[in-house]
This record gives sequence, C-alpha cells and structure tokens, in this order.
Amino acid sequence: MTEVYVRSFAKFRDLFGAEKKIDAPHASTVYDCLILFAGQVPAAQTGLFENGALKGHVVFMYNGERIDAEDASEITVEEGDEIVLYPPVSGG
Repeated sequence: MTEVYVRSFAKFRDLFGAEKKIDAPHASTVYDCLILFAGQVPAAQTGLFENGALKGHVVFMYNGERIDAEDASEITVEEGDEIVLYPPVSGG
C-alpha cells in the first residue's frame, strides 16, 4: 500500500476535514486516490465528482503543482505524496 495525504482548504476543509491519509494500492493514480477519499468522506462524493468524473471547476494540486481534472487519471502516486483540494473560486 502507498500512503497519500489529501488536504482540503476553505469550504472543502469544513466539508471534508483538513487532512486525511489514504492507503492506496501500488500504482494508483490521483483519480484512484480521490475515489478512495470519497469512499471515506461521503461529502467528497458530491463535492468532487459528477457522474463518476472529477468536476473541472475544482482546483486540484499534486505535490505543489496544479493539475487538471483530466490529468488525475494519468498521474501515478508514490509514498508520501500530497493531493490538495480547493473549492472553486468565485467573485469579481
């Protein structure tokens, strides 16, 4: 198993909690980890996913780099990696 940390900020912190450790199978992707996260934190299912796909307006970061929702299924995680979640930014 690979330990990955999911950290949430702003409104997501209130909904999901500040940090959660995920034990993911070897060769899991960011997407796989977020599926596991949503299985442990039910509010994440509706906050992050729509019809099984990651919502494009959510801000995803992987080890300090912003990634697109589409890239989440392409990036393989390693021990100690960090996924950060920010809700959509609104305002003007």
